[in-house]
Amino acid sequence: MYYCLNCGYKSIKWLGKCPACDSWESFLEEKKEEDTFLKRSSTPLLLREIDVKDTQRVTTGIEEFDRILGGGIVKGEVILIGGEPGVGKSTFLLEVGARLSQEGRVLYLNAEESPYQVSIRTKRFKANFDHFYVLDEDNLVEVQKIIEKERYNVVIVDSIQVVYHPKIEAQRGSPVQIKGCADFLTRIAKLQGITIFIVGHVTKEGIIAGPKLLEHIVDCVLYFESEKISNYRVLRATKNRFGSTGDIAVFEMTSWGLRQVNLLSNLFLPHRDKEIAGSCVVCVIEGVKPFLVEIQSLVNRTSFSMVKRKTAGFDPNRFTLLIATIEKRLRLSLASYDIFLNVAGGMRITDPAADLGAIVAIVSSLKEKIFSSYVFLGEVGLAGEVRAVNNINLRLREIKRGGFKNCFLPQDNLKEVDEESNSLNLYGVASIKEIFSSK
Repeated sequence: MYYCLNCGYKSIKWLGKCPACDSWESFLEEKKEEDTFLKRSSTPLLLREIDVKDTQRVTTGIEEFDRILGGGIVKGEVILIGGEPGVGKSTFLLEVGARLSQEGRVLYLNAEESPYQVSIRTKRFKANFDHFYVLDEDNLVEVQKIIEKERYNVVIVDSIQVVYHPKIEAQRGSPVQIKGCADFLTRIAKLQGITIFIVGHVTKEGIIAGPKLLEHIVDCVLYFESEKISNYRVLRATKNRFGSTGDIAVFEMTSWGLRQVNLLSNLFLPHRDKEIAGSCVVCVIEGVKPFLVEIQSLVNRTSFSMVKRKTAGFDPNRFTLLIATIEKRLRLSLASYDIFLNVAGGMRITDPAADLGAIVAIVSSLKEKIFSSYVFLGEVGLAGEVRAVNNINLRLREIKRGGFKNCFLPQDNLKEVDEESNSLNLYGVASIKEIFSSK
């Protein structure tokens, strides 16, 4: 087989031009894997005889990060942390490495900077780097020898784009080199029983830089998300073999590093005491974590022949369906209005339980009615029915913790409410018409 150095396209014969990326003279013959990578044991093991006493998790001391991982890191786990350059991946892993160095030896592999530059960056951290070692080697074969000799517990590779394996005939940062290096590091982690963190930069396309190519190789994939003008970073788990997926944690970038944000209502509901038309509160779940967010809407008569429909943080396709449902089921004409919908705080939500809140926000802005003291839960169908949502008691406990007392929820969810949530004023509705007839 022959493969393209730029995109990884494979062919049974050599080609002068790659049909996938249009690169010229980029095909090389694929080498045998056993000549390049470490060999694993091929002896079958009886599952019930495998000893799991030494597989307990190691906590990092960062509560939100440990929660996303499922309770801490696992021996032999490979964790990929992706995100755009400058989002805070290296800063975060320096702090994680400092905390883990209190429990064992940590190796920080950084081929982008010298050890002196890394030392300068760590001066702003309020942490102890007792058993924290820095290495500026980019040859993974040499790194493997150092790991085997010194017996490190945790290795941080920053980043996968700048290291290389000498037996892989491809340039650094290419998809072929990145996949080969990730597979080599994964085998080191499994054979040596160490935890490896891999940093991967993401371009606008999210493909060439590497993380999208590595998701099937590693055990856990975490992505840092951030708006360019915001100090807040959202860490989202998109794959986790030892924990839940889709979970999030929020961090704030400060002058001394990333600080975890425990109470998300302070972040997403900064103006909760103000009563404003076009604003309502919903409770969404990302992974296993519920939190309250504010959905804002602005409905204004258009000044042009074409109306504008824009969303920020909300699925635009679902937004279009909800507008059509409002017009058909509530008999409200929106054809001559510009409609804007925004999720406050820069959060992107995909939970269908926010449908009811989005509809209420739009109608609230249109009719100048205020619903600020209520929380709305429910998925809305095209017939205008309010459908049940999952984890209703988990959401209601978060609503109670946020200081709210009134909640509209699907009628079918009322029978699932436990005694702890009965202190709230709950209003069960079966359709969106009942919301505005009861207000």
